[in-house]
Amino acid sequence: MNLAGLADKIEGATERGLPRVPKYILLSDGISGAVDNGDLKPGDQLPGEYDLAAALPASLGTIQKALSRLVEQGVIVRRHGSGTFISDQSDQLHDLWHFRFLGDDGRSLLPVFTRVKSIKKTSEDGDWSHFLGVDRPLLCIEREIDVNGEFMCLGRIYLDAERFSEILNLEISDLDNTNIRALLRQNYDVPTVRITEQVGAEIFALNICDLLKLKKHTTGLVCHILGYEFRGAPISYQVVYLPPHARRLEIRPRTN
Repeated sequence: MNLAGLADKIEGATERGLPRVPKYILLSDGISGAVDNGDLKPGDQLPGEYDLAAALPASLGTIQKALSRLVEQGVIVRRHGSGTFISDQSDQLHDLWHFRFLGDDGRSLLPVFTRVKSIKKTSEDGDWSHFLGVDRPLLCIEREIDVNGEFMCLGRIYLDAERFSEILNLEISDLDNTNIRALLRQNYDVPTVRITEQVGAEIFALNICDLLKLKKHTTGLVCHILGYEFRGAPISYQVVYLPPHARRLEIRPRTN
């Protein structure tokens, strides 16, 4: 890693009249730029925090804020006892907890099957449109989620319709039991490197109750899954509606 070049970038920005740009942003952007240029590659290890602070015109606190920003953007991963490494952008998130229902023995996992009901453009406003931040129609993939033949859930995945317009040309059945994030990575080279899961008990809208054959005003669990690509850009917004049922969800601990 060219620490001298990184130091020049930080000092040069200040000399050019950019003192209002926090140093931690200049530092994190400099490291991201090195990744984009190929100077840093997946698996490369960064110097330690104290080494960076000694070599750069930045305090230890600034170094730590910059590294935290890079973790949030998916640029680096920090491994306890090993160090800080450039992340592999091809990594794919698997086994999201909202599909992990426990069987009667409390250990085995129930089989889950998905069937796509529709793939369409939508201009419906909601949390998804604000998160994705595009002022144009979105692509909505609506899926039935069959849990062991016992009960049905409903999932909707929102994407930028312009960026992923080719999905509209697919046969609906081609996406049955398909990991959409894997599809984005394989077909578009757009990996999902980080997610945020927000869960709450909500009263289902009437159309959701109709689709799931529930009584009006049924309260169930609603999962909002926000997907981010490399450098923290929003990529997908998924909403999963889970009706009341006796099965438990297994919430797996994060490993990174």
